[in-house]
Amino acid sequence: DVCPTTLAELAGAQNQWEALPDTLRPRVLFVSVDPDRDNATRLGEYVHGFHKDTLAATADIPSLERFATSLGFVFQKVPGKHFDENPEDYTVEHSASLAVLDPQGRLAGLVRPPFNAPAIARDLQKLTEKSAP
Repeated sequence: DVCPTTLAELAGAQNQWEALPDTLRPRVLFVSVDPDRDNATRLGEYVHGFHKDTLAATADIPSLERFATSLGFVFQKVPGKHFDENPEDYTVEHSASLAVLDPQGRLAGLVRPPFNAPAIARDLQKLTEKSAP
């Protein structure tokens, strides 16, 4: 339930950035921590349903674990009641915060729930303007 709610709030922020020059527009990257079910096509369709500029990625589990850990995030697969009969019966629990990365990919901050699209738009726009050459 966290992912669609968060992507909807971020889409509200992205709508406020559309008039910004491309070089100053913050980017939203959705990283799936469920590579068994999320391929590139499925991820792209999913995130573009919220906003056309949202990027999406995933990787193998060891790479995702290293990435999540570097940001202070966690995730784990939780088998459902019928996992033994159906290996698709699971959920993936994960952190709900957003990582803010600088242009070099370093952690610059965290945004924690509850999310507010106007506040996110304002704060990330200010950070982007400050990091511009």
